[in-house]
Amino acid sequence: MTTALSDAVASELRTHLSHVCEQIGVDPDGARLVKYTMNAVFVAPPFVIRLAAGPRAATLARRVVSVAASLEQVGMPTVRLATSVTSQPIFSGDWVATAWQYVPTVSDEPKPVDLAAPLRALHSLDGLHVALPRWSPVEKFRQRLNAAAALPSEEAAELEQWSRTQLGIPAADLLGDLHLRCDEAEEDLNRVAWRLPPGVIHGDAHTGNILLAAADDGATIGSEPLLCDLDGMSVGPPEWDLVPTAHGATRFGRSCDDYQGFVDAYGVDITAWAGWPVMRRVRELQLVTSTIDTLAGRPDVARELAHRLRSLLSNDVETTWRRYR
Repeated sequence: MTTALSDAVASELRTHLSHVCEQIGVDPDGARLVKYTMNAVFVAPPFVIRLAAGPRAATLARRVVSVAASLEQVGMPTVRLATSVTSQPIFSGDWVATAWQYVPTVSDEPKPVDLAAPLRALHSLDGLHVALPRWSPVEKFRQRLNAAAALPSEEAAELEQWSRTQLGIPAADLLGDLHLRCDEAEEDLNRVAWRLPPGVIHGDAHTGNILLAAADDGATIGSEPLLCDLDGMSVGPPEWDLVPTAHGATRFGRSCDDYQGFVDAYGVDITAWAGWPVMRRVRELQLVTSTIDTLAGRPDVARELAHRLRSLLSNDVETTWRRYR
């Protein structure tokens, strides 16, 4: 199931995808949208193409290209850039794309345990031959909120109507509340006593960002699972990379046994740590701010975000959240 899009948004994506495909010699007619949450991800054999827009998209794409090359040099289990595309990132107007080697995957979805080995390998790095930013999650949340407050008039009106209809409050009040929660989260993070030494982290290590490669007959290849979506790579606390699996079990209703399998394989149970409540709140802020400035023309994403926000604003920690499509 892929993300539902309005005709206008789908047309815009297809236009930029076609321009990118023309530059790298791929037929856009064979491209298939896999998902569109923060980035639009297309399978366009023999590549995967990630499209993004926004004021920071070009800077981020350039950094991701450098980071991916550095990770390949040191043999990390991560996806690889498309080797035949000699110049990356690729531009189409105010959109930017990166092209990756397509990895055929098994039909079974990855489980939390599949994250353990790649994360342990990543966390063992002393560093990379490329500058990584310091982990600063709340800064990104504020950037999203500020972008939502500065939307063009048509998109701002759509956000206002959605906020009043779905949440019963003006958009300005919603954004103000989330800004206050960002301030509180930042203060809480400054008081956390970290257990693990800081180092290279993925930044968004959930099962949707792992690939299980398949052989031609559909069997799993005997290599390690591959981490993808390298946008959040930074230097920070490894604990942050352990939060999504725990949050999956505590907020998304996923299997506690599967989470225990991850704990056994990685060696740390983040939920038994005194800093877990803070990390959970930060994770939830990440998941409600990540799409708030790009809701226009994406009804499924808007519906799920409203569901998440209703529980967050009422301090309800029991309601189950669902993945964005």
